[in-house]
Amino acid sequence: MSASVQIQITTFLGALVLAWPFIGALLVAVVAVERSRTWALWVSVLGCFLTCMGFIFPVSNGLTMGNTVATLWQNDPIQRMGRVLLSFGLLLIVLENPPLINRGIRSLPHVSTALSGVACVAQNPVIGIGILIVELAWGIGVFTWPAGQAYIGWKLMKTSFVGVFLILCGLMLPKESFITGLTIACGLVVLAGLAPFGNSDGEKKQLFLLLPLATATMLLAMRLRSFEGEVFSLTLVVAGIQSIWLTSCVGWKRGGHLLRTLPLALGFIAVGVQSDVAALLFLSGWCFAGSGSLEQGWSIRALSCFPPNAPFVGCLLLLSTLPDWSWSMAALTVVGLLFVVVQWASDQKSMMLTWPKDPAGKLASFLLVGMGFLLPSAMMLGVF
Repeated sequence: MSASVQIQITTFLGALVLAWPFIGALLVAVVAVERSRTWALWVSVLGCFLTCMGFIFPVSNGLTMGNTVATLWQNDPIQRMGRVLLSFGLLLIVLENPPLINRGIRSLPHVSTALSGVACVAQNPVIGIGILIVELAWGIGVFTWPAGQAYIGWKLMKTSFVGVFLILCGLMLPKESFITGLTIACGLVVLAGLAPFGNSDGEKKQLFLLLPLATATMLLAMRLRSFEGEVFSLTLVVAGIQSIWLTSCVGWKRGGHLLRTLPLALGFIAVGVQSDVAALLFLSGWCFAGSGSLEQGWSIRALSCFPPNAPFVGCLLLLSTLPDWSWSMAALTVVGLLFVVVQWASDQKSMMLTWPKDPAGKLASFLLVGMGFLLPSAMMLGVF
């Protein structure tokens, strides 16, 4: 097979990976309610297969056009793996939710996943931020449109648009300055919904939007890191540590939404110290355990970074890197995590090592353990 044919095949596969969630959203929206969940499952399973193929067979760096090479999108294994996490997170959302009557809400996770996938591989990370703003506006519109649901959209808007405002202000400032890195990092943290900026009303359908949005925000933070300097990275680390301590002080029983954002907090710390594989492991916890109910012990164990789940392996990778970056930050992170683990261990229900009974829980537990083995192995093989 010639090189040009291989480029065309991989380019078509890459384009199909990006376009498939949009196609799936349209299919799920137009079918009848009683068949919508079946269609959503098939669409999500095929999307997982396509993203895995897209990771194994990456798109060529560009297409040859005459004497020039036009780069189509960012071809980074970290970003490609992020799209794999997004696709499996979508599958878990579909598995754990019954058929929904409202067409916009039942297609929202597909649209959010599609826009997040495009945002994290956009050639310019600033364009990716713009796509996330579109995704946020679309999600708020979907939640606000049904009668009596305006309050949900308003709660999302009043925090998320603060993050958007900070990001836009930072992008208009000179690059690599102190205030620019600080402003953009704070905006990303707020946009991702990191505690205490996330919503605390427990509305489960908000995860249709927030799970993909926060995942893409962290993936974009990895790419903005090289543009915004050391202040940007330091701000992400400090924000992650304060979120961990807030979670440990409040306790998951009184603030389950804080425990849900714990993988995000650790992920932003990992991004700040340039431990991107550890950040992917924490994103696994956010996408998989974060989509489950905190009434289940397996979900609490995963979010609390208990072995052998992927967040626990991510902690090992992070703590092998963080002391070289700053011993004081490493100590604060470890002590805060220990407080969270102690609170987790004091709850007898979460201590029950029972295998989940529902299909979503079984798949999530399998993926969390599998990612904990696969990602470090891929790192040692030089994939990342």
